[in-house]
Amino acid sequence: MLSSMRILLASASIVSVLALSACSPEELVSAAADAAACTAMESTLTATAAAYQEGLVDSGLISQVDALIGEQVRGVLSSGLSQDLADLLAIVDSNESVDTAKTKVAALTASIQEKCSAVGVEFAN
Repeated sequence: MLSSMRILLASASIVSVLALSACSPEELVSAAADAAACTAMESTLTATAAAYQEGLVDSGLISQVDALIGEQVRGVLSSGLSQDLADLLAIVDSNESVDTAKTKVAALTASIQEKCSAVGVEFAN
């Protein structure tokens, strides 16, 4: 319930701000989708980054991220956030060693957090 409320509030705030800034409907939908996706995946992305930093990778994390952000949702996300998520899933799903992937996961997580921050969703670290 709390997560749904956070998604609703984040989406409403983004819609209000962007409506006042005269964005196109596509930009408005994309920003609202980004805010909702960021809110929904915050804890999973934080857990993924922490798991890589500690050298503990659970293949279940791949399923969680992919389940949160399906193909239909990816279609309305901003291109930057969508690409970062696709790249993160590819790294987590790859056969790279944890040590090799650790830097890439940290960089992508930071990029995702920055994009989420731009639409009003801050990750708690």
